[in-house]
Amino acid sequence: MPFLFKTVFSAPDKNLRMDLLHYFDPIDFDMFESAEWANKKHTLGTLLQKNQEKLSPEKADLIIIGVKEDRNAIVPGAGKAPDEIRKHLYSLNRIGPRFKILDLGNLKLGQTASDSYFALRDICEQILINRQTLIILGGSQDLTFGMTKAFEGRLFNLVTVDPKFDFKKGIKTINSENYLNLIFEKQKNLYSYTALAYQNYFIDATDVDLYNNLHWDMKRLGQIRYNLTSVEPILRNAHVFSFDLNSVRYLDANGQSMCSPNGLYSEEACQIARYAGTSDELNLAGFFNLIPENDPSSNSSHLMAQIVWHFLDGFYNRKPEDPTEDSEDFNQFMVDMSNISMTLVFFQSRISGRWWMEISDFENRKNEIYLIPCDEDDYKNASHGDLPDRWWKNIRKMNKRIK
Repeated sequence: MPFLFKTVFSAPDKNLRMDLLHYFDPIDFDMFESAEWANKKHTLGTLLQKNQEKLSPEKADLIIIGVKEDRNAIVPGAGKAPDEIRKHLYSLNRIGPRFKILDLGNLKLGQTASDSYFALRDICEQILINRQTLIILGGSQDLTFGMTKAFEGRLFNLVTVDPKFDFKKGIKTINSENYLNLIFEKQKNLYSYTALAYQNYFIDATDVDLYNNLHWDMKRLGQIRYNLTSVEPILRNAHVFSFDLNSVRYLDANGQSMCSPNGLYSEEACQIARYAGTSDELNLAGFFNLIPENDPSSNSSHLMAQIVWHFLDGFYNRKPEDPTEDSEDFNQFMVDMSNISMTLVFFQSRISGRWWMEISDFENRKNEIYLIPCDEDDYKNASHGDLPDRWWKNIRKMNKRIK
């Protein structure tokens, strides 16, 4: 009984050090002084500096890079963000003294933004092959396109956190507000896409209809605020995570371009990032659209650093779980859907409390059974005789892909 799909890559490349390091200008840690309140001995910056001296890239579990690319941004300025984030990130707690984490520095930019997309593709491909996780400090959010190019030939799920849909039908040139056009058009292996924290007054109704027709998932800001834990199963199934600082309300983060009075609270943004970090499948995470020139107090840079730190904390505390194994760590629940002559099977971890649900590809006569992440509400809905929306959406995506 497999998961719906697990991305499989070839064996690790022994030449990772030679392949990756020439892409970057290395970090000069002397540029980043610890904050007065920080215990320098136990800061993330001190750990990163020590690891830079003794840890080779192929031995790292997680790698940080900066990408100062904003040439296709609608509002420029995010290219200055990576080092501003580091100023605050390096003063935060190291999380664990043996955390195998490296900061390789800032990507050397080519002549065009397209050069950055292709360089990012090559870097992400190598990260995936080596079964590592990559954090990208952006930069503008169109860099997400370069991240997804690493999955050519492999199925993947994408989750973005954004106040609007970065999609404009019919436009072929890429920028920070329509990069999804190219992903939807070019990345044929995109299995699932979810837009988190969008705000309806920024979205045209026709775009909502389009997303529904494509079987993409959406969660409004209000839905997330009502039940923040509902995003965990979505992120648990993601491979690429793209976070836009514009999704946070202006009062909490003024270093942005949209300046909306509504948006995620800073604590909610941090929790979402931590959920993303705990995902066993998620390998690529990007944090974008911080504009330091709009942030004279550096509060937004500090917030973005804390959002990234929460991703790191989630990653460090990952607890891989596999309900397909014959283990006593899972409760199994069987729900008889008598109205459709079907039995739904759910699993709940006795360790983490997380849920999974079986789906069956009976329509295509393969009789294959897969597991997908879900939540307790899916189980409760099934118990009341209602097929969960998550079940229906995955069946439709499977059928659409086969057709």
